[in-house]
Amino acid sequence: MEETRFKKTPIHYLQYLGLKIFCMLIALLPYRLAVGLASHTIGAVRFVMGKRFKRMETDIARAFPEKTPQEIHQIAVASWRNMGVIFAEFLQLSHLTNEKFKKYCRVEGAEKLRAAEGKTGGIIHIGHFTNWEAFGLAASVYGFDKAVLAQRVDNPYVDEEINRLRNIFGGHTFYSNHQDKPFFACMRWLKKKKFIGILFDQNTVSGEMWFSFMGRTAAFSPITALLAIKMQIPVFPVYVEREKNGLLVCHVEDPVFPPAEYSTKNVRLFTKQLIGFYESLLRKNPSSWLWAHNRWKREAEGNQYLAAHPEERV
Repeated sequence: MEETRFKKTPIHYLQYLGLKIFCMLIALLPYRLAVGLASHTIGAVRFVMGKRFKRMETDIARAFPEKTPQEIHQIAVASWRNMGVIFAEFLQLSHLTNEKFKKYCRVEGAEKLRAAEGKTGGIIHIGHFTNWEAFGLAASVYGFDKAVLAQRVDNPYVDEEINRLRNIFGGHTFYSNHQDKPFFACMRWLKKKKFIGILFDQNTVSGEMWFSFMGRTAAFSPITALLAIKMQIPVFPVYVEREKNGLLVCHVEDPVFPPAEYSTKNVRLFTKQLIGFYESLLRKNPSSWLWAHNRWKREAEGNQYLAAHPEERV
């Protein structure tokens, strides 16, 4: 049954209509002009959403206590502007032919996925860095039959449009917050020796494990580790970089293989291993991460839980 929060309303439609008009304007502009305009337009929204921007600065300061207030502010501004860049790049890339797409976004290490395709398949382990949506498009453009595990947004009109563009070159979406038993849907897909992309750094509302992330307690879904261990399939860490000329480069790292035996301890240890990959990346390039996402929303709850269950600290 559809949840009340996802029911269509007139307000939802008006929000969607305004966004759709803006999207149409961005899509009509030349690629680099669209990216620059969206960067500055979305960047200016931080002045309207001052409370959220301040929380971002606070989170950055706690993660990087050695940085000056000026450095923290610069990271926050760059991260906020990147949301506009992501938006424009996503729209522009989704309207390109495959040949033109590859001029603006390329995949390095695609052969690693190709070697697993049809044999083991695997999980694409990606986080909110630079432009994660671009890799979702690129995977299809480069010929991989992939699915993504995503969280549905509250506005159903906007969600439908995002999902349409996300899979415009092919693919499938499973919802972690609006689908019965998404774990089994993912498992059925992976049994076909295909790939599924999972964002590791999304705040979870249930089924979590608690880990230290950038020095603070955060909730993580164990679904990547559970699927990998249960099905004995590799995990491919992926991160996206943006070069000075604006070219997006999606890096597919060497596969990470799960423990051979299932246990709660192994799920926890493997999840921690996967977290470490992106924690290291975040420390090297903090402005590339989506700090607007309230990653430590449940920190107090997690600290309380770990205080009562110290054996679960890893």
